[in-house]
Amino acid sequence: MLGFIVRKCIMDIGHTPTADEFAAWANDQEENGHRYSLFGKPISLSTAKVMIRHPERLVSVRSESIVKSSKVHTR
Repeated sequence: MLGFIVRKCIMDIGHTPTADEFAAWANDQEENGHRYSLFGKPISLSTAKVMIRHPERLVSVRSESIVKSSKVHTR
């Protein structure tokens, strides 16, 4: 459910996110040096607003979406 994801964002950034903050957080995840969008592709500000307003909605993630949208992070 979206509520779980919003709560994870709250834990990571330390406060309840604005839609801008939630979109930025969801669109810029990193694991093992790979950057990816949490929902398989970047979400817009308007989508983030809906997600924050409706945390009871169910979401699903397909692993192939994560693989397709991931990119190697170099510093």
